[in-house]
Amino acid sequence: MIEAMLARDEGKTLEFKENCRPLDRIVRTAVAFANTAGGNIVIGVKD
Repeated sequence: MIEAMLARDEGKTLEFKENCRPLDRIVRTAVAFANTAGGNIVIGVKD
């Protein structure tokens, strides 16, 4: 499953974050996903 996500481009339901700093950016993305169609945030992967 992770391999399939890494092969995709970021979009409406997939976001790559290089690290957890600043945390508020990850929180904003999680809230946006929760308010729409859901999604996945992969931390540790460069955009």
